[in-house]
Order: sequence, then structure tokens, then C-alpha cells
Amino acid sequence: MKKIIHVSNFNLLRLKGCFQVGFPFKISNGLIRAGYSVLNYPDRDLCRMFGFGHMNFIGQNRLNKHLINYCKMTEPDAIVIGHADLIRTDTLLEIKKLFPQLKIMQWSCDWIVPGYAERNIKALTSRLEAVDLTMVTTGDKKLLQQFSRPGKAAGYLPNIADDSIETGRAFETETLPYDIMLCANTGKRQFCGKDEEVDKIIDKASRRVPGLKWKLAGIKNAPALNGYAYIHALSESAMGFNLSRLNDIYLYSSDRMVHGMANGQLALLDKRNGFQDLFTENEAVFYDTPEEFYDKLAFYKNNPQARMKIAAAGHQKIHQEYGITPVCRYMADLLFENKTETSSPWQILIKD
Repeated sequence: MKKIIHVSNFNLLRLKGCFQVGFPFKISNGLIRAGYSVLNYPDRDLCRMFGFGHMNFIGQNRLNKHLINYCKMTEPDAIVIGHADLIRTDTLLEIKKLFPQLKIMQWSCDWIVPGYAERNIKALTSRLEAVDLTMVTTGDKKLLQQFSRPGKAAGYLPNIADDSIETGRAFETETLPYDIMLCANTGKRQFCGKDEEVDKIIDKASRRVPGLKWKLAGIKNAPALNGYAYIHALSESAMGFNLSRLNDIYLYSSDRMVHGMANGQLALLDKRNGFQDLFTENEAVFYDTPEEFYDKLAFYKNNPQARMKIAAAGHQKIHQEYGITPVCRYMADLLFENKTETSSPWQILIKD
């Protein structure tokens, strides 16, 4: 059994946000289910501990030395890095000298659009000398090309569902406390191709759909949801509004899209980001204009049986095809150069 050290922000010290139900734990769970031994390495927690409660230069130096010594002790076959920007490239290269057969993969669930995400792009490109594979949650081939080098592939990582975390089944209930859920920060989001303030988008939808009951988090004075309070809220909401800063990047979405579908919500998706290539109209609801969005929102609010049928099909699809086991097995197969067992539309890979 191959051993993998997964370096990421597991956020065990600061109990804020939805980290406990987020990407790092899902990837570790998926790799374990795919047959790998996984050691979680919480880089930010350790940096704070080494830096006397702060993520400072002292803590970062000690963190990088500790990772080298940890690898000496555990002798891993691979290192998987997720948003672990505190780990330096020279640290990874030194570990590779110690273990010449070691494979390194980095993943990111943030956007990678030049002009909008320079910090994210820099963090990924700065490690390309050391990594063997880069996986990001964007399917646009031109954007993926940024991280491809000779002998080093870059591929699409879909947002993944974990049935041990996402246990909600909102599609089974006809009448729920909330009609639609939106988690976001105050500011502008792209709605049907135009930038608009989130508060205004909510207000317009409420005027067009009388009696609409919102579950909001992080906006309009609604508090953020932490940990499993977030999962419970997803289970109490009939529909999920997938609203990202940019909604026209091919197959890119906030992971809130999968959170909603995996907990049984009906997904409302902008056609501009291309998810109709992965889901049918029997599994999600797509809109192109504000009018179409309002009309479909009203229809499924007032026709719960139709909503429940599509949401159930979307729930099944997201757990079967985008569950942690098949996706993480695919990534590990790429990393260890195993022959992949299946070919799916989301398996987009750039090789030089």
C-alpha cells in the first residue's frame, strides 16, 4: 500500500468557516477509500504552533524543516499539496533528493484567471519545478496550460462529493424551511454575464418571486455558517443558487455548487460556465438570462414534486460520478502513472 502525505489547511486550531467539511478532508478520505495510506499534515496549524501562535517567518522556517524530518521518518511514496503556500519549493526539492522515486501533486480549488487570481497562479507556478502533477477546479484548457510543463501534466479537478460528510437529502422533503440558499460575501458577483451587487440580485429575485424564503450566510447581515451548521442549512433549503465572482469560466464553480447538490438541493446554474456538458436538464436547472432565472425559480418553488425529481437525479449523479473515490482514484492513477480505468467528460488533461 502506497503512503501519501497530504499537506493542506485542515484548520484544526481555528474553528471557523466550513473547513471541517471542505476539500482537504474530502481528498484525504477519497485517497484512503481508493486504497492509499494517508497522513494528514496541517501546515498552517503547525506554522502557528512553531511561530508561537502566529504564522510568521520563524514558524515557516521551522515548518519546512519539520516537513523534511517528517518525510525522513515516514518515508512517503507521494506528497499531495493543497493550498499549502507555506511550503517552499526548495523544501520539496530537498525531499525529492532524499526520495528520488517520490511523486508530488498540487491541487487548488481557487480560480486561476489572469488579471483576477495572480496570487493563486503565482503560488501554483512557483512549485512547478518540484511537482509532477497539478490539478485545479477549472476545465478551460488555455487556463490549464499555465501549469503544464514537459513531463508535468495539468488537469481538471471537479468539485467532489463525500457521502460521509454530505449526508443531507433535501430532495426527499416537499416543504422545507427555505426555498433557496446563497452563501457569499458582500460585493459584486457575475450574474447572467454582468457584474452586480449580491444584495441587489437577492432583492430583485424576491420582488419577482413573491414569498421567496432565503437562507443566507455571510450577506445581508446574516452570519457565516461554521462546520456542520452549514451542512444542516443545506439540508433545509430546497434550491441552491450557484453565484461565483466569475460565472463564465468553463467548468469552474465555487464548491458550494457541489455542497448543495450533494445534500439534495436543486442546483440553479448559469449556462455560461458549461456545466450542461456534465449534467443534463433532468439533473440540474440551467438559465441564461435574469428573466429565465426568475421564471424557473418561481416554477420550482411552486412545484415541489418537479424540484424533488430533478434534485434527486442530481444528487445521485454528483455522488456516483463526482464522489471522492472515483475522482481521487483518478488523480492518484495520474500521479503514479497507472492506467486509468474509466474515461469521463470531466477528465480533461494537458500534457506537453
